[in-house]
Amino acid sequence: MTAAAKRLNLEDLPHAVRSKLAKQGIRKPRVQQFSKDAVRENALKVLAVIAHLTQAQRRRVLAHAVSVNGV
Repeated sequence: MTAAAKRLNLEDLPHAVRSKLAKQGIRKPRVQQFSKDAVRENALKVLAVIAHLTQAQRRRVLAHAVSVNGV
């Protein structure tokens, strides 16, 4: 049997077993839909738009954007 054939799919296990495994630190790995490269690229695009502002002004504008986004 290969190593891949021996692996268990966590979704196939009963909820009680999954919760016990989670308490032991065994969890399903996270899957990111938005890659690090995409985050970096978009961050640079946003900063390019506000590049004419001072650092204090950028900080204030970004803080306001985060608060507006939280609504």
